[in-house]
Amino acid sequence: LTSTATVTPHNSLIKRGLTVNAPDINLSDSHRNLPINSPLANIIFDTLQALHYNKDIEANITITSTIPMQSGLGSSASISTAIAKSLTAYLGYKLTNTDISNIVYKTEGLQHGNPSGIDNLVISHETPILFSKSTPVKYLTPSKPLHYVLAHSGEQSKTRDTVELFNTQRLSNPQFNSTLNKIGRLSLKGADAFAIGDTDYLGDLMTTNHNLLQQLCVSSKRLDHLVTTAIEAGASGAKLSGAGRGGSIVAQVTKASSASVVTAL
Repeated sequence: LTSTATVTPHNSLIKRGLTVNAPDINLSDSHRNLPINSPLANIIFDTLQALHYNKDIEANITITSTIPMQSGLGSSASISTAIAKSLTAYLGYKLTNTDISNIVYKTEGLQHGNPSGIDNLVISHETPILFSKSTPVKYLTPSKPLHYVLAHSGEQSKTRDTVELFNTQRLSNPQFNSTLNKIGRLSLKGADAFAIGDTDYLGDLMTTNHNLLQQLCVSSKRLDHLVTTAIEAGASGAKLSGAGRGGSIVAQVTKASSASVVTAL
């Protein structure tokens, strides 16, 4: 699953500015004609602003992605990261991965309301992380290869909807903060298990996490069914991915168990 953005110069002398081609959504137009609230227009503007670049760009930018949208897999952040990195490279500038992450986070806010900041960090740095808004990010490297299976529920999910649900629950659900704290403690244990490659323990933690997310009403019958199916087929654990309420699940497997889990799902 990848997102790609490629910038190439116009092959004619006609001044057209920066042309955006996104065949996945049947878009081909000047970036100046895109709606002001368009995520594509926003990431282009924010990238050029970060570069302090205010000249016209006579080029095409072609954007494609094989990551399904609204599926809990970070498709929007992936596309934005590809655009920011390709424009920066084409114009001969250098930005750090953290700079790219910060630019993408602004566009994520436009799309999702109040995003966590996880997707833009993971994708821009291309590495797993332990994330907390109150402590520095910890970059994780497992001691051995780990194997996962992704399965799509067939239901789309909007992060903004889950953010709004969380804001409501924060006021009405007395167990809300307690459940979030439990998830936070699971994440700390999960980071340690991930680092040493303890797939059995990591799978157990993922399943426990999914159960807690069920209590927060962000799962669905179809996601629950996929999680159960994966575990019954040999996965050591599974959980929903991203904001939930549709989208995808991720199952912790071994190289040996992956085929049976894929078949069952």
